Amino acid sequence: MKNKIAKQYVLLILLFCSSGTYGQLHFTANIQTNHLWRGIEVADGMVITSDISYNLLNGCVNLGFWGGTNTQGSYKEFNNHVSFHYKGFSLALWDTYNFSPGAAYNNKEFFNYKAHSTGRFLDAIATYHCGKSFPLSLSWSTIIFGRDRNETNTANKYSTFCYMEYPVFRQDKWQVDASVGGTFALNQAGSPANFYGDTSGIVHISLKTTYELTIATYSLPIYICTVWNPQANRAFLQIGAQVFSF
Repeated sequence: MKNKIAKQYVLLILLFCSSGTYGQLHFTANIQTNHLWRGIEVADGMVITSDISYNLLNGCVNLGFWGGTNTQGSYKEFNNHVSFHYKGFSLALWDTYNFSPGAAYNNKEFFNYKAHSTGRFLDAIATYHCGKSFPLSLSWSTIIFGRDRNETNTANKYSTFCYMEYPVFRQDKWQVDASVGGTFALNQAGSPANFYGDTSGIVHISLKTTYELTIATYSLPIYICTVWNPQANRAFLQIGAQVFSF
């Protein structure tokens, strides 16, 4: 398994180093007041995230690396991702590795792909964008491998997150997006608990307002996002900006 994974990393590096004739390189950087993900506050404090990706075949294939950290040093994450796009459909695989110092799981072996002891998880995501006339986005995400295990660490839970998002307001440089997401485990043998909570239910309701700030010729999207998690009885507020993009 380790040799197979190592070959995949080499392939990614070679593709990143390929001639621009075959694809296009993209880089983004964001700063935000915390890191929210599917109704969970993964990290608080000032968080910096970045993504570098390489598009192939006229954007049909995308390969990239995503990273995040906070200013306190208590949150550190590095992910690999690959996605395939055709018209309104996309299929993505995220290899997520959160190696924060205070993690309660294996956070010291990046190349550990053993189901019983790995600190990472693989998230398979299918998404459909309905189109400009009805800009609804729908997605289905299932954790297919990693630290999403049952209480006895003998089987995967296959925790699943279903999500939909719709822009409820657009005018000039303003946009407001509303979204809702629910979760359940495909394998509930022994317990209904899943990666996101103690039972199935709605874990994410949000309103996000974005303003496209323009300074000279530079575009700086800034946003404020409110997230409610009814299942966990929690709510979060996030303010952020995309400070760099090419």
